[in-house]
Amino acid sequence: MRYANIVDAVGGTPLVRLNRLTRDGDATVWVKLESLNPGGSVKVRPAVNMIRQAERSGSLRPGGTIVEATSGNLGIALSMVGAALGYNVKIMVDPRTPAFSVQTIKGYGADASLVEAADEYGKYQIPRIRAAERAAQEIENSYMPNQWSNPDNPAAHANTTAVELLEDLDGRVDAVVCTTSSCGQVTGIGRALKRILPDCLIVAVDGRGSTAIGGPLGNHLLVGLGSGFTPDNFDPNVVDHAYWCGDAEAFSTCRLVAAREGMLLGGSSGAAVFIALRVAQLLGAGRSVVAIAPDGGDRYLDTIYSDKWIREKGVSLHPDVDGLREASADYQPTPGSELKPWRRLPRPEAAMVGEGG
Repeated sequence: MRYANIVDAVGGTPLVRLNRLTRDGDATVWVKLESLNPGGSVKVRPAVNMIRQAERSGSLRPGGTIVEATSGNLGIALSMVGAALGYNVKIMVDPRTPAFSVQTIKGYGADASLVEAADEYGKYQIPRIRAAERAAQEIENSYMPNQWSNPDNPAAHANTTAVELLEDLDGRVDAVVCTTSSCGQVTGIGRALKRILPDCLIVAVDGRGSTAIGGPLGNHLLVGLGSGFTPDNFDPNVVDHAYWCGDAEAFSTCRLVAAREGMLLGGSSGAAVFIALRVAQLLGAGRSVVAIAPDGGDRYLDTIYSDKWIREKGVSLHPDVDGLREASADYQPTPGSELKPWRRLPRPEAAMVGEGG
């Protein structure tokens, strides 16, 4: 296929079935490999849409500068989009941002500005955002997408990701598992699918220690997942179930999916697949569960896939599929303090996609 520029090549990522991590009696689990987008992650979808909409509205004019605070993937995406469309890009990163991400941002010709001062909780997210806001005020003809509050973020997933799922699975989608961050995925996909398939379960996955969708603030090793606050883009009305995934389960899933399925996933992708495997057990055979995998493992080879790093961080990995499934038995749909009450899983005869909508 031919494209006028790299931005037009975004989307159309493959949906790949898991074959060796599921068991008889489980629903089929599909993994949407967003790492195969140009830019290497799911974040390029909202990056393109937010910039295109800013161009249309006049918020971003020729020769302007895109300014944003990001722990990695959106920064890479905006840097790629900016390079392709002729904009300067300034990304606020922090000491936890993977070196791969910083180097890639710079590789696209963008400025990666390090924010070293953490807040009183030892977190960097709010200081990064404040630094980006100051820079956007100081730089003439600048535009800050503000991924957490920008409605063009979830709209990108409603108009592309959700449409691709429906097309690829012929409209038979029983559950979709999305990780949180700016909450664009879960809100956008959830809104679009609920309009067509009201019985489709939308499952949100956060990291333990994140407060994006409720839960106590704490520390976690997962990057690119979670938030120190609830983003404005989070719509609790489209979420049926929520889970808080631990580091050990996410990283173990990454390694097992790589060794058993040949897919190298990032940490947040591991969390999504782990919870999707749990949902597949609860739903049972004859259903389809989709895990949105935000990025790949190539940028985490020195962390998640490093035995030395795992030992240094004191993470106890689950060595095999049986161990992972045993750990998943402790995971139940958990309501957050700010979320609506959970409905029960629909009965098998009522949950087949297409029958209710």
